[in-house]
Amino acid sequence: MKKHNTPERSYDLERLIFFSDGVFAIAITLLVIEMHPPEHWDGSWAVLINGIGAKIICYTISFCALAAFWTAHRFIFRYVEKFSEPASLLNLLFLLTMSLVPFANALLVDHVVQPVAIDAYVGLVVLAAMAMSALWAYLALLTQSISPQIGKAFRWIVFGRLLLMPPILSFGSIWLGSHFGPWVAMATTIVVAAISGRFRVPPVPSQPEVKEL
Repeated sequence: MKKHNTPERSYDLERLIFFSDGVFAIAITLLVIEMHPPEHWDGSWAVLINGIGAKIICYTISFCALAAFWTAHRFIFRYVEKFSEPASLLNLLFLLTMSLVPFANALLVDHVVQPVAIDAYVGLVVLAAMAMSALWAYLALLTQSISPQIGKAFRWIVFGRLLLMPPILSFGSIWLGSHFGPWVAMATTIVVAAISGRFRVPPVPSQPEVKEL
């Protein structure tokens, strides 16, 4: 295990995190590109809401999904003390799924009543959850790259939460929304996200030393 011995190499982990944040920022920005006023809008609120109401709901769901994944990603790298190339590749695999969220959102907006659009969106969230849980498993369960102050029980709890909560959240909100209306989807998203966030987080270890495997 080799420590960083030059200022340039000490930036490796920071570059990985900054690049990841950039992907999230671009993905969230691309969601707004699909937002356009309805054609032949007469300036009334009723026509505006009827014309872009579905887009706003889909945008809100996708924004919440990206925000939740970004929060989880930030949580993971809060405890990283050493890293390796396999971890970087797993992180890139996860970012691949995040970059596809705007496409899945556009597909959902244009074909919200089509089961294929719903399946594609939920399937992408499942793949993203699998990629992120694989990244955490590699860092926390296989290589012990995170702080040793984090207990094994909590590591497994985080693994289960990363793997299960995003699919449950997306399937529950989108499926319920397609059957019972968009406001039910928004309410489900908020409730499940609030429940998911209610667990105690260990304190961040003070000034961890960044190393490279």
